Amino acid sequence: MNYIDVALPNAVRQVFTYGFRADDDVDVRPGMRVWVPFGSRKQIGMVVDVHDRKPDFKVRYISEVLDTAPLLNEELLKLTRWMSGYYFAGWGEVIQAALPAGLNYVADRFLTFTGSFSDVELSARETSILHEIQSEGELKLEDAEKRWTDTSIRSLLKKGVLELREVPRIKVKPVLVKAYNWNDSHREKLETFLSGYTGKMHAWIEAGMQIHQLRAPILQRELTDNHGISPYALKRLEKEALIEPLYLEQSRADTLNLEHAPEKMRALNETQLEVYAPIRQALLEERYESFLLYGITGSGKTEVYIHALKQAMDTGKGGLVLVPEIALTPQTVRRFYEVFGDNIAVLHSRLNERERYEAWMGLRSGKKRIAIGARSAVFAPVPNPGIIIVDEEHDNSYKQEDPAPRYNARDVAVLRASLAGIPVVLGSATPNVSTLYGVTKGKRTLLKLPSRHAAATLPKVSILDLKQYRNAMRGPIAVPLFMAIEEALARKEQVILLHNRRGFANYQQCDECGHVPECPHCSVSLTFHRRAGALRCHYCGYSERSTPICSACNATGMDYKGSGTQRVEEEIAPLFPDARVLRMDRDTTSKRDAHANILNAFGRGEADILVGTQLVAKGLDFPNVTVVGVVNADTELAFPSYRSSERMFQLLTQVAGRSGRAEKTGTVYLQTRQPEHPALQFASRHDYESFARHEMQQRKDLQYPPFSRLIQFQFKSNDEQRVATIAEAFTRVLASVMQGHAVLGPAPAAIVKIYNDYRWESLVKLNLNVGPQKMETLLNRTFKLFEKQRPEGASTVRINVNVDAI
Repeated sequence: MNYIDVALPNAVRQVFTYGFRADDDVDVRPGMRVWVPFGSRKQIGMVVDVHDRKPDFKVRYISEVLDTAPLLNEELLKLTRWMSGYYFAGWGEVIQAALPAGLNYVADRFLTFTGSFSDVELSARETSILHEIQSEGELKLEDAEKRWTDTSIRSLLKKGVLELREVPRIKVKPVLVKAYNWNDSHREKLETFLSGYTGKMHAWIEAGMQIHQLRAPILQRELTDNHGISPYALKRLEKEALIEPLYLEQSRADTLNLEHAPEKMRALNETQLEVYAPIRQALLEERYESFLLYGITGSGKTEVYIHALKQAMDTGKGGLVLVPEIALTPQTVRRFYEVFGDNIAVLHSRLNERERYEAWMGLRSGKKRIAIGARSAVFAPVPNPGIIIVDEEHDNSYKQEDPAPRYNARDVAVLRASLAGIPVVLGSATPNVSTLYGVTKGKRTLLKLPSRHAAATLPKVSILDLKQYRNAMRGPIAVPLFMAIEEALARKEQVILLHNRRGFANYQQCDECGHVPECPHCSVSLTFHRRAGALRCHYCGYSERSTPICSACNATGMDYKGSGTQRVEEEIAPLFPDARVLRMDRDTTSKRDAHANILNAFGRGEADILVGTQLVAKGLDFPNVTVVGVVNADTELAFPSYRSSERMFQLLTQVAGRSGRAEKTGTVYLQTRQPEHPALQFASRHDYESFARHEMQQRKDLQYPPFSRLIQFQFKSNDEQRVATIAEAFTRVLASVMQGHAVLGPAPAAIVKIYNDYRWESLVKLNLNVGPQKMETLLNRTFKLFEKQRPEGASTVRINVNVDAI
C-alpha cells in the first residue's frame, strides 16, 4: 500500500491523503492530476507527494490517474507550495491559478446511479427521477437541476443512491480564422477582363488589384478592417477564383504579419553594454542574482532584455519575460519575434482557452523556449530556464486581487529565479519604492541607463495650473496645450492625450433636487456613456438607459458632471476639425484585436490625435509623437492608497515618455489644480531619484511598506449589520495575536458595497523582523483562536487575507 497527498482546489489550507495499491501498475508521481472521492462527490486534485506513511485514519482510494506524466515539475511544485504559505491560500488554489484551461481543475459534474436503492426509502417523485437518470446512464448536474428545480436531487445524493462524477472540462477546440491567398494562375483572367472593360471600375475589381499587391496569405478581418474591402467584394473575388480561402489556427494568424529577422538585432551602445555585462556574467555562471535595471523612458531597456535572452538561448536555456497586460502591445511582441521567431509563446488574457492551452503545452514540450506574458505567465513551464525578466516591475497589474491566491507576480518571479538559481532582471523607468529599498539592503544590484537611446532627448514638461486658466480654456484643454497641438498638427506630427477616466461623464445630477443615480448593487454613482445612451457601473457591469427625467423628483434636467475619455474625444473634435481622432480605453478595446488595430492605425499615421486612459501610457513607441497632454493629472491622487503619490508620479512619467522618442523634440503638458504637489514637481523635472527619497521618508514616518509588511483582511457579506459585527469580533482577536504590530480598523471599505456584498476592512502593519514562516504561524493562530470564539452568523461572512496589499 502506498499513499499520496493531494491538493484540492479549495480554500482549505491542507492536503488530503489517499491510498493506492502499488501492484495496480499505476504510475503516480507528484505533479499529476487524479480523481479522488471528496465527501459525497469526486474532485480533481493534484498529487503533491507520494509516500508510505500510514495515516491514523481510514483512507479512501483514488479513483483514476488523469495524466501519464507530471504537469508541474518539482520547481513549480515548490514555488506553488511557498505561495500557499506566504499568501495564506490553499495549495490547490495556487495550482489552479498555475494551470491553463484544459489542464486545471475545471470539470463537468455528472450524476450517476450507485447501484441499489432497495433498502432506501424514496418518495414517488424521487423514484421517478432515479429511473430517468438510470435510463440515460448519467446526466449532467446542471441539466438535472434545470429539469428538477426542487430539492429532490440533493436528497438523492444525501441518501447515497446518486453520486457525483467529475470529468475534466477541456474547452480546447481549435479556433480557425479565415484568410485568403492570391491565385496567381488566374492573374491573366483579371488582366484580360480589365483590358476589355470600359465602364466604371467595380469595387470588387479594385479590391482584387489591392489584394494582389499585399503579402499573402492575408486575414479576412485585416482586409475588411484595415483596407476597407467589403465582404461582397471578397465573395465576388472568391467566386471568380481570383483569391483562394484558407483557414488558419488563431496562433498562426497572430504571427502572420510578424517578421523573423534575427540579423536586425540592434547592437548595444556603450552604456547598455555596461549594464548588460553583470547580467551576462550571472547567466554564464548559472547563479541567482536580482538586478534592478533603472532606465529612463526610451533608454533601450528592451534591447538589453533581448541580448540577455539571446545569451540564454545560445547556452541551451529558455527565458521568461513578464510584461504588464496593457504594455503587452503588438509593438512589444513584434520586437521579440523579430529576433526569436516561433520560439516565443505569448500568454495573456485576450487569448482564448485553446490558445492558452497550446502555448502552455508548446513550452512544456520544449517546442517553445521563451514565454512572454502578463501576470499568470510567471507559472509558464519554460524548459530549462536561464533568466527571468520583469518589465515595468512597478506596475500594479502584477498584483492579483481576486480571486485567491492574491499574489504579486513580480515577487513570485524573484522567488522562482532564486529556486532555479538563475538571474532575474526587474526593469522600470520608475521603480517601485519597495524594489529600490531592496537595493539599499543589498538584496539586489542596481543598474542604470540614465539617457535616451541614439539622438533622442527627454521632452520638456510644463505644468498648467487650471485655476489660472479658468478663462483661457478650449474645451477640456488650456490655451498653451491647445496651441502646442495646433503647431504639431501643422507640422504633420502626432499628439497623445491622457485622461485616466473612461465614459463621457463621471455621473449625472439633478439640477432641482441634487439626486445622483447610483448602482443598485454597489455604493457608487453610475457613469454616463453618451454613445450607448446608458448609465453604467464600472464595478459590477450594471447598466440602465439614461433619461433627462430625475427618478427622485420627476424634474427635467439631469446635468453631466466630470468628464471621461468619450467627452474629451467629443470636445476636441470641433477644436481641430481637420484632425483625425482615435480613442483607446476599455470600451473601444473590448473586442479581439481592437487594441492592436487602434495602435497599428495610429502608427501608420491614419490618425493625428490619440485620446485614451492609461492604456496609452505604456509600451508605445511612435517616433512622430511630439506633444503629450495630461487632461487632469490629479485623478490618481483621489485613489485611497498610501501609494497614490507614487502611482501619479509613475503614470505621468510613463506617459511623458511617449513624446520625443526619436530625432524630433517632444513637449509634455500636465494640467492640474495642485501644481505644487511634490509628485508633479519631480515628474516635470524627470527626477525619479529625488522623488524616491521624498517618498521613502514619508513611508518611513508612517511605517508603510517598505518599512512594514501590509496585510489586509477583507470581510464580505450581503448582510450589512452582520459583516460589521464579524469584522469587529475578528479584529479583536487579531489585535490580541498581533501584539507589537500596528492593527488598524475595522472600518467600512472605501467602496462599502460591490455587487450586493457589503465590505469592511482591517489592516496589519507587520514589523519587518517577522519572516514568512512566523507570519504564516501568526495568521494560523489568529484564525484558530477566532474559530474557538466565533460569534453567531460568522459562517455567512467571507474573510479574505491579502498579504502585501497595495
